[in-house]
Amino acid sequence: LVARVYESKAEFRSALQHEKEGYTIYKNQLGEHHEKTKESSEYLKHLTQQAVALQRTMNEIYKNGSNANIMPLKFTAPSMASVLEQLNIINGILFIPLSQKDLENLKAEVQRRQQLQES
Repeated sequence: LVARVYESKAEFRSALQHEKEGYTIYKNQLGEHHEKTKESSEYLKHLTQQAVALQRTMNEIYKNGSNANIMPLKFTAPSMASVLEQLNIINGILFIPLSQKDLENLKAEVQRRQQLQES
């Protein structure tokens, strides 16, 4: 999330630095093949491309002045699921996926406990 904030401010150097830290943590803790590590790697590639595009634009401006052809930067908006997941992690909320069988067992256990309390 910090990297995305820096990206939105076109501060790609800081964005890259923060995302590299995140990538290193994901890689060390979860391994190279984990979804989060791959997602971070893809985002690093995107940030690098954006930084290169910005530098090319700046070079064009320095070279041609106000006649430069300036291409707009493309910012990626994180998905709502991604934002919620990050906020949950920050706040210490952990979701554990349950199978249909787990849900049925849980429901049965809750009903059993309610019946015991009523007795």
